[in-house]
Parts: sequence; C-alpha cells; structure tokens
Amino acid sequence: MSLVVGLYLTTRPDNGIPLISGLVNFGALVAFLALHVSVVVHYVVRRRSRDLWRHLFAPIIGFVILAYVVINASFEAKALGLSWIALGVVLLAVSYAMGRHPRLSGMHDDMPEPWVKK
Repeated sequence: MSLVVGLYLTTRPDNGIPLISGLVNFGALVAFLALHVSVVVHYVVRRRSRDLWRHLFAPIIGFVILAYVVINASFEAKALGLSWIALGVVLLAVSYAMGRHPRLSGMHDDMPEPWVKK
C-alpha cells in the first residue's frame, strides 16, 4: 500500500514529494504524541510515579509542542495521514471481527496482559 501511494504521489504533475514528506512527518509526529501519552499512562497512572517532572510535566510540554506542529501541518498531509490511520483502524476492526487477535511481537500466550493487576 505504501509503495502504491508513494509511486502515485511522485508521478503527480504537481510533484507529490512535499506531500509525501508532509505525510511522513505527520506520521512520525502522531507516533511521538502517542509516545508522550504512553509515558504518562505507564509511569503516572500505572506505576504511581512521584517524579512528576520527568513523567508528567515534560511529556505534557512535549505533547503540546508536537500537537501545535501537527495542527499546523498542511491540510493534505493531515487528510492523508488521518485517512491512513482510519484505514488501519478499519483493518484492525475487521481482523477482530474475523476472530483474529493481533499480538505484540515478543509476547506469548502465557504472559499476563500488562494492564491486568495481579
């Protein structure tokens, strides 16, 4: 799918390279937004960390800065990036509906789910 989108965008008359670049940047920034959220959830919510600067305030500041950049990205990059995310969510839902439950790499069936308290 990535190859098809990449080839299509590079053959456009308006040179789709800036759009591909914007899409890659959008994807990376959204991934970093998720990383900042996961740091807060892992350390502050699950582990009850008291190191609020590293585990709450710094990730919030980073999230706000990255969110500002994402919000100000080009409309085309946001539209294509959000469409890509939506396609992934639809494929995940179809996978679950068909009885296939994707697993994270490195996990096996006898490992407890990380969010379940013992």
